[in-house]
Amino acid sequence: MSRNSAKALVSFILTIFLFSQLYGAAKDANDVFFVADSMVLGNKGVSQYSSVLQNLFDKEYGSGKVAVYNYSLFDMNTSQSLRLIRNLLDKNKNTQYVIIMVGEANFYNLNGFADYLYSAGKYAPQPALISGSDYDAIEKLNIDIAGIYNSPLVSVRKTPVEYAASIAYRAVARQPSKIVNGYSAKIVPVFAVLLENGYLTQDASFYSKYRAAWNFINGGKYDKADALLGEMRADSPLNANVYYALGSLYLTDAVKKPDEALRMFESGILVNPFDESNRCYKGLAVMYMSYGGAISKEILYFASVLKNCVGEKIPEINAITAINSYDNDEKIAAVSKWLISDVKEINDLCVSNGARLIVSGYPLGAKAGALLKNAFSSGNILFVDNSGVQINSSSSKGGVYDKMAGNLFETLKAGMDKK
Repeated sequence: MSRNSAKALVSFILTIFLFSQLYGAAKDANDVFFVADSMVLGNKGVSQYSSVLQNLFDKEYGSGKVAVYNYSLFDMNTSQSLRLIRNLLDKNKNTQYVIIMVGEANFYNLNGFADYLYSAGKYAPQPALISGSDYDAIEKLNIDIAGIYNSPLVSVRKTPVEYAASIAYRAVARQPSKIVNGYSAKIVPVFAVLLENGYLTQDASFYSKYRAAWNFINGGKYDKADALLGEMRADSPLNANVYYALGSLYLTDAVKKPDEALRMFESGILVNPFDESNRCYKGLAVMYMSYGGAISKEILYFASVLKNCVGEKIPEINAITAINSYDNDEKIAAVSKWLISDVKEINDLCVSNGARLIVSGYPLGAKAGALLKNAFSSGNILFVDNSGVQINSSSSKGGVYDKMAGNLFETLKAGMDKK
């Protein structure tokens, strides 16, 4: 056996041992899985919330009688939670309760929305015009979309004379973007792939500069962030992360340049359009759910022309084109139906596995709070109302965790004491 193979085997054995220790310690306990996004409380807050809950159980029933396992991710939506819970219940048949505090992320993270519509027979998959496996797929996609936007860069394959003539014609004619679904786009992306300096460079200092740029943004030094990211974009015009950071910068309350933010997100998508993990897709979805009117029209235009090229490849594009509305109320209504449907499916999954679902409401005036309360405060699904939990001058976040955990503990204790 090679040295690397031996290392891999030892690592595998240790992983299995640790996993068995984790669940073996609670094999005689009532297992409680707590699945949450951390958009309202933050990762540390969710962890402290579940820790307070564990302490309450230990005090009431003794150590080791009830085991609380915390699974949280910042922007995990209900569809992602459903997949996680299905996996957890498959692996651990001793689960008594599943607690969820999810739904807030659905209004920004649209991953799974089109799948929900498809399962309800309300979504028809669309074939891709361009295969991402083609060696020149990205360039072909950019040429096609540049043509729809009537960018002079669509002429990239013409001779220098023809290319110059094309630029001159478009400059004089001021030809607008083509009309798609009754709309002609005003915000034109940067087609960096088609530029003469369209290449990917990334020296050893790239990540340190990138971290510095985010530190500037988080520290409120927006001019410094803009300057540094501008330099990085000039050096690495095909790095989608730079466009994502610029788009995020332009969305901050202090800067507020939504048109430029959208242009950066769209431009960042076009440098790597077939990669689902391209963060600019998330930026695009956030803007679509946050803005109505002209910005939404621009986003729908871009999403529609891109979907023709990539088909079903990108969840955010599928969701945006499926919602297909400029009106914020209509968007929220569509997402709300998805959220409620997923929670009901999670409940069905729990029931089929002998577990009880508890929906923990959000504190601090979260967007999903009233929706969850109205849907589940009565009926078979247990609901814990945290809408009255607030931070005021006489309280702290620690008090929020204590209050929420106390609310949840009383609900769980009542169920356990009946057994």
